[in-house]
Order: sequence, then structure tokens, then C-alpha cells
Amino acid sequence: MLEALRGRIAFYLQKARIARMFKQHLGYAGNFENPKSYQEKIQYRKLYGNHAFYASVADKYRVRNYVAKRVGDKYLVPLLGAYDGLDAGIFEGLPNEFVIKANHGCKWNKIVHDKEQLDVDATVRHFNKLSRQRFGWVAGERHYNFILPKIVIEHLLRDDDGELPWDHNFFCYHSPAGFDYSLAIGSPDGNAAIFDKNWNVLESQIPEAALAAHMRPESFGEMLEVARRLSADFDFVRVDLYNVAGRVYFGELTCTPGQGFSKIENPTRQRMRDEMWHLDANNPLLYCHPEARQSCAGEWRSLATGLGARRRAF
Repeated sequence: MLEALRGRIAFYLQKARIARMFKQHLGYAGNFENPKSYQEKIQYRKLYGNHAFYASVADKYRVRNYVAKRVGDKYLVPLLGAYDGLDAGIFEGLPNEFVIKANHGCKWNKIVHDKEQLDVDATVRHFNKLSRQRFGWVAGERHYNFILPKIVIEHLLRDDDGELPWDHNFFCYHSPAGFDYSLAIGSPDGNAAIFDKNWNVLESQIPEAALAAHMRPESFGEMLEVARRLSADFDFVRVDLYNVAGRVYFGELTCTPGQGFSKIENPTRQRMRDEMWHLDANNPLLYCHPEARQSCAGEWRSLATGLGARRRAF
């Protein structure tokens, strides 16, 4: 009983934090019990989602199994290693360039272009420190707290010109009407262009000439099919893919893009995001049924506490 009480207290504290951040970023008090907007639906997922399931796909290491089962391991970026913690000796066997990721957070990564220029000791300290942190507390994305930390090292992708690949982000929706999507393209320097599914540009930070080279790639049909199959369990999820010289690679699955706090100035894009997501609130794979929310609030606390003990053993 005491553990359940602690779980409910932790839940309501987290809910209050989410409400405060939502008002701060978006300027209005969100309705998280009967959400209508895209941003409110993300908060509903953060509060009442099946966090163990979301953790299994947000985990940048274990999601590889999910991807392999649904579309095949040919779409996975080659893995160079996965570790509970780093030490300097690990780097001796690595190629000259690679990517390091902490699997249990967002943007906890480092691109290494030249191993000879890398401060190995500082990198070891940084990622070992990350392995002891909980990203999920920052903005109420509790599913990240259910992930057992790993430090993942992958092959660094480059296109035919030796440049880093651009992101293709598929915003995927499944409803009684079937599959639907919109998309965004992101450049390696962090700029993006937003489209509807007919490639109409809604917003763009990328010059038209630079963007044109990455629109409608020859492998787009394959990319769309991979996105559809990887998103099939969800009412909404963002599927990130790379197109490297015509070959498609998986990037990640994002369950709560922008933490649900991103303000969308373009009313057409906001309406598109709101209307395309039909919240499947009664799906037990995705959400806690409304009648069982109180028990869910306690259960996540028990699991998160257990994971914390296992982390300390690392």
C-alpha cells in the first residue's frame, strides 16, 4: 500500500510538472484527460502510456530487435559495440570514425569524425556519467526511465559524396481509416523542412535548391513501406530513416516528439497534426485504460524503482 501511495504521489508531481511546462512553452493550460491537440495527446501518452512498451522501442539498443523482426536487419546501421560502461581500451579496436550513443535519452550522442583527435578520457567520463542519469525526469517522458542503460557505438553513415546523410522523418498514423502519414526532412546541421504527404512544403528552413536534392528519392516507396510496417503497432509514432546512396537505414522511433512542448506557428501544420492522430485510448498496448489509471500510476513507480537498483549495480 505504501508503494502504491508513493507511486500516486510521484505521478501527480510529474503531472503538475508537465502542466507547468506545457503552459510555459505553449501559453495555455492543456487538457490532458480529453486531449484534442497534437501537443495535448503527447502529454496524455506521457501520463497514461504503456511505458514499458514505449521504452522497448525508444531504447536505441533494444529497438534493433524490434526493427529486425518487423522489416529485417538489413535496415540496421552496423553495430560496433554495446557496453554497460566505457573504458579507454574499447576505443583501440574501433575504426577512425563512428557514432556513440547513450540508449536511454534523446540527443545523448557524439559523432566522432577522427578518432585520433578524440579526447578518449573525457568521452569515457561523459558517457559513463550519462549512464547514471535519467532522461525521463526532465519533461515527464517516463518511458525513458524504464530503459536499462547501454552505451552503443555504431558505424558512421556517409553518402557517396562523403557527407552525413539527411533525416527523413515520417509522422505515421494508424486509425480505423487505415495508415496515413506526413513527413519532414532534416539536414545534418539541424535545419528542417515540413511537408504534407503530397510533398507540399508547409514550412522550411532549408534553401530550395539544397532541399530539392533530397525530395522524392528513388527509394522513397521502400522508405514509406518500412515506416508503415514499423509504425503498425501505434496510433502515432515518428519513424526516422536515412537514404544513403539509395539504401534505406533505420534511425529511431520517436514516441513523444519535441516532448509535446513544441509550438507550431503554422495553423495548417497544427491542424494537420491535430486531426491526423486518432488517439486509441482503449488500446492496452499503448495506454492505460481510463478505469485503471490509478493502478497504473503506482505500477510505473515500482518498475522504475527496480530499474534504478539495477542501474546502480552497473
